[in-house]
Amino acid sequence: MDCLLYVDPSHRGEWALDLAALILPGLAGRVLLLVTAEDAAKDPALLSRARARLSGIATLEEKTAPGPAEKAIGAEVLALRYDLVVVPPAGRNALQRMLKGSRVATIVRSVPASVLVARRPPPRLERILAALSGGPTTGSVVKMALELERASGARASFLHVASEVALPYEPEQAAVAAPSPEDAAARARAALLRVGRELVVREGLVVDEILAEVEHNAHDLLVAGAETAADPGGWAREDVAERLLLACPTSMLIVRGG
Repeated sequence: MDCLLYVDPSHRGEWALDLAALILPGLAGRVLLLVTAEDAAKDPALLSRARARLSGIATLEEKTAPGPAEKAIGAEVLALRYDLVVVPPAGRNALQRMLKGSRVATIVRSVPASVLVARRPPPRLERILAALSGGPTTGSVVKMALELERASGARASFLHVASEVALPYEPEQAAVAAPSPEDAAARARAALLRVGRELVVREGLVVDEILAEVEHNAHDLLVAGAETAADPGGWAREDVAERLLLACPTSMLIVRGG
């Protein structure tokens, strides 16, 4: 798995380095360490400090590119097709996000890769929660959660939330039949049955239930799929991945692929 790791001089950039050092040595093939030219000019030692923190990665490359971060990351992913992008949040408040947009949400929408957003990781990963929609990304989320489990030594658990809310349809979606909550849960169970793992199923508001599970059981990392608008499974209509991304108190991986 080829990975792109973006860091900046802020303390949030340290989060990305800490999380990368925990998982990438056991997960990645080639890793590109990316900084913007603006950040490199502000902090000339940024790359050397980051490189020293990632000594456990065998194949580590580095690059300085023109900013802003969203543009630099998007250009690299499109050019070389990385499988995973690791980024820190920009630290914008609600007003700044309204004016400038969310950096991590922009990256998730624009790059054809899975995106891991680092938020103050613990000294070691112990608990990973994978949220399964029962839609096209379910198999990819299960696979990624198990790979992270192997790479980090953490234990992955799996949750499916059947929404209690009847989700509205756009006119062009009316001809696509959405599966029942029972069918979606059955798909999630089937994906886990193949790898010998169990699924917890709950009913309620999807985002609220997932975040409650993250906080109640002190999970260190949340993994969820980026469902597309064409998916009749339901979670995409609620923008679950993006809402989780903006509200999750811990690191989150949004998985691409069906």
